[in-house]
Order: sequence, then C-alpha cells, then structure tokens
Amino acid sequence: MKNAGRRDRAVTVRQESLTQDAYGQPTVSSTTDTTVWAEVIYPGSAGESVKSYQVFPQRDVVFIIRHPNPTDDAGGLSISQADSIVFESRTYDILGFEEIGRRDGLRIFCKEQGTDGR
Repeated sequence: MKNAGRRDRAVTVRQESLTQDAYGQPTVSSTTDTTVWAEVIYPGSAGESVKSYQVFPQRDVVFIIRHPNPTDDAGGLSISQADSIVFESRTYDILGFEEIGRRDGLRIFCKEQGTDGR
C-alpha cells in the first residue's frame, strides 16, 4: 500500500438507510458508521481568502483512503454519493470519487455541509 503513513486521520463514513413512514415520507431507519484511516487534504485556491469572509464559509476537503476491497473480513465497504463523512465533528457531503492507480486507493472529494443542514 503506497503512502500508508500519510493516512493518519480517523474519519467516519456515515451510511443512512431510508424507509417510508405511514404517510409515504422517507425517514432514516438506521445509520451505519464505519471508521477508516484517511489522508486529509484541504485544497487551497486564490479565491479562498474572499470566500472566507462569507457568513458561513464552506470548506472543500479531499479524503484519500485505502481502496475498499469486497474480500475484506468485514465484508468490504461500499461508498456512494448518498453517504457522508464525519471528520473532526464536521459532516461532509461526498461530491465524487477518483480511483488511485489500480485499486491502490480512493480519492473522495467532499464539501462541508452548511449550517442549514444542506
């Protein structure tokens, strides 16, 4: 596993299962939290100083984890864009993925959830 020493932060992948209530509205029936080791990268840009003056600035983050292997003892971890990542008491929405090498790792692009629950 390349650069495993950089994956020194524990992050939690939160997966929610939805069901319908008596009125047909979606409700969260269960939540599964899985802790994995990740490298955390805060990409910076020239426009970041302007964005920091917003009332509720949002932070873009890239998490790099070991590629989920379905043959692991735990049955593997399947991550989708419907899931979220919790790191340092902040929740991040998953925007997309990028495979590193030939299943060497997985780069997960995220944006911090806003204070209004989005």
